[in-house]
Amino acid sequence: MIAPIRQKETRPRPPGIRRAYRLVASTLLSDRPRRGSQTPWVPAWQAWLYTGWVVIVVGAYAASMLGWI
Repeated sequence: MIAPIRQKETRPRPPGIRRAYRLVASTLLSDRPRRGSQTPWVPAWQAWLYTGWVVIVVGAYAASMLGWI
């Protein structure tokens, strides 16, 4: 038999806790949207080259762990 889930009563948080949440959120999250990305675009061929390199390295590692190399 599956017991029904009982909903907890949600009590409002004390003002001190709400202030602490706001302080942490304002510290960690920027409220200013970023204008323009500082990250340069990567051409598709470079992304695929990197992907191929990762596949080869992981394959070589797996072959090494299995004793094939």
